[in-house]
Amino acid sequence: MLQFLKRALAALIKARQAEANRRIAMMQLSRMSDRELNDIGIGRADIRRVVYDESTSEIPQAQKEEEYRKFGWKLHKTSVA
Repeated sequence: MLQFLKRALAALIKARQAEANRRIAMMQLSRMSDRELNDIGIGRADIRRVVYDESTSEIPQAQKEEEYRKFGWKLHKTSVA
């Protein structure tokens, strides 16, 4: 039981830190000028997508698909234009 609580607390801390990192990234990108954002290849409207897509890139695609299969779901492939 104690190990479970330790793992749960560690997972909670990790999730809160990841969210804080995403918020910091969004604040930093939001403060950049349109020209600076263009230089790194994103538009102002893309900030949220970029920040949250990067947070999920830690998980390999095969692992995501496996997690979805456990529930009988299918991971849809999307193309970014």
